[in-house]
Amino acid sequence: MPLRWRLIEDGAAPGAFNMGVDEALLASAIAGSATLRFYCWEGHWLSLGYAQRLDPRRIAACGEAGVGIVRRITGGRAVLHGSDLTYCIAAPETALPAGLRGSYQLVGDALIAGLQSLGVAAERSVEPSSGAGDFDCFAVPAEDEICVGGRKLTGSAQRRTRGGVLQHGSIRVASDPPELARAVGFAPGVATSLGELGIRVGREELLEALKAAFREALGSRMEPSVLSAAERRRAERRVEMHPTAVR
Repeated sequence: MPLRWRLIEDGAAPGAFNMGVDEALLASAIAGSATLRFYCWEGHWLSLGYAQRLDPRRIAACGEAGVGIVRRITGGRAVLHGSDLTYCIAAPETALPAGLRGSYQLVGDALIAGLQSLGVAAERSVEPSSGAGDFDCFAVPAEDEICVGGRKLTGSAQRRTRGGVLQHGSIRVASDPPELARAVGFAPGVATSLGELGIRVGREELLEALKAAFREALGSRMEPSVLSAAERRRAERRVEMHPTAVR
């Protein structure tokens, strides 16, 4: 029997809860469940890669600007959320193509297909960047990331553990507010967004395009679902224990 994929469409939530849900979905993936989730952020949040450092000046600037800070369990660099749509795919390794590159390829294919169906000239970056040490995830595209005209449109990160895979990523719907980008230390104008590209789509239209593309890429029917009681409890514990990365 083919694996049943759950589809969860969440509204906006604080950063700690959003990351707690993704962690809970990874735990479910280890136990054999497969989920595709889309969600937004309540306010603006800076998410950090699990090993990324944040200096005190940047912490203070985020606090003054009203930007929350949360740490991901995936790697990579910092992302400013609030003007984006975020996806999460969590599944057993056996439900996805083998290896890191294989699963990235499948998710990238789905994202590109969904974006292209809306008229976005999305394509993969060809060469790895030389800016791996940069703080901003969107400052420079790494190899095989999704760009338009050489400017990064989506950023993704993955965690693999105990037979489970979690990949989540940010799709820039609008540009970051300039004052918030300055506060967190991001350079303006290096990435792009659907709004900057002149693609005026509502959240529902974007979601429908992405859902159709993921159904095709996964070769599976997805059943609308919600968090289980256990998943919600796990996410809420994340909020209680680690509401933010540094505050």
